[in-house]
Amino acid sequence: MPSPVKRGATSREVALLGIFVAYALVISLIERMIPLSFSIPGIRLGLANVVVLMSMYLFPMSRAFLLMLLKCLLVAIFAGSPAALLYSLGGSLLSFAVMAVLIRLFHEKISPVGVSVAGAVMHNIGQILVACLLIRSWIVLLYLPALLLIGIGTGAVTGILVLRARPSLETYLKTRKE
Repeated sequence: MPSPVKRGATSREVALLGIFVAYALVISLIERMIPLSFSIPGIRLGLANVVVLMSMYLFPMSRAFLLMLLKCLLVAIFAGSPAALLYSLGGSLLSFAVMAVLIRLFHEKISPVGVSVAGAVMHNIGQILVACLLIRSWIVLLYLPALLLIGIGTGAVTGILVLRARPSLETYLKTRKE
């Protein structure tokens, strides 16, 4: 009789998740070095979100969630601050929740591009809500329209990268299991 307890991650899964965490961290750190002086302060391309979104399609959601949390924490440790961690977590938690629901309920009807755009928009909303709480003012809501426009663009790019890379990665992972 099979055990009713779910088995834990295999050492291979743990190693792959560790590689994904490392990719997300390195991409985040490199991205912080890219000057975006033409844009709004604090704007990032969000390229590390390619790794997070890809993990949501390849791993159980609990492991993808762990990856997202580790990315937020490690980036804050290596290149951020406590406030940066709060902004990152605020945006990432809301973004992850919405993307997880979209993937679970509408995986046949919505592509990674749509999921990513929704996630980017929700990330921006989460960060603005954290800013409202930290500075105790709703004035930062004026920043939201610009953030949403930029989020739609960066979310689309992230989604396209996942859409293009996912089939190859899934094929590779299947062949490695056999």
